[in-house]
Amino acid sequence: MGVVQALSLFADDNSARRYAALDRDAVTCKYFSLSTKQVQDSLKLTQQQIKSLESVMLFSPTNIPAIAELRRSQKQLLEAAHSDKERTKIRRAGNEKASFLIQQYSRTTLRSALFPAQAKGLDELFLQMKGPHAILEDTNVTQELNLSKEQISQLNDVSDSYSQFLPSLRERFLRLQIQPTRNRDRADLDSEIQSLVRVIKEVEKDRDAELLAVLSEEQHRSWKNLCGVPVSIDWKMDYFSDVPFQDEK
Repeated sequence: MGVVQALSLFADDNSARRYAALDRDAVTCKYFSLSTKQVQDSLKLTQQQIKSLESVMLFSPTNIPAIAELRRSQKQLLEAAHSDKERTKIRRAGNEKASFLIQQYSRTTLRSALFPAQAKGLDELFLQMKGPHAILEDTNVTQELNLSKEQISQLNDVSDSYSQFLPSLRERFLRLQIQPTRNRDRADLDSEIQSLVRVIKEVEKDRDAELLAVLSEEQHRSWKNLCGVPVSIDWKMDYFSDVPFQDEK
């Protein structure tokens, strides 16, 4: 019991762990991290670096040359299309390609904006931000910790046990933000959202503690080393419409 309690300390609020966060891709998560003053100070980002990173999130995607070219090409294809079905197919393919190009541009800018030591620090903070579940999501981390097959199975069992109800809480959290089923007073709606965040956060803390309890003391030390120096971030509630750096404007 003492070991579980000790491990859970690192799974709580003494790191960049972002609880009750909506499902975002790794690149966007890193931009969210970089948009905080705590991470900017920790990585010693210059104002020029910050402006370069925030421009990716706040500027229109049409400013990306590849996106502008895609839009021109898509317009020509739509004009030449002979049916609504064909036009729908063109738009769907165009949207998928645009999403890929935006991700590629965001990733390239991120890589070019940071010095190697800063990029390493960001990777460490990303693990803090994601928490112990990142062990199951990143094969490099799994290999670095030298997990046995039995441990991987135990980690998956823990994850599966929480996946029976945690997704339902997150779906409710997301649905209330997008389109509530019925008309409700704004204050009442916000109150439920805040309550959901609290519940999801506490459930995720329990899951983190159980995942960490699977690791040996040596593996736990290795995990802490992979996460780097803890940086405490007081994350605000994660709304569906949130964009990294938008609060700075």
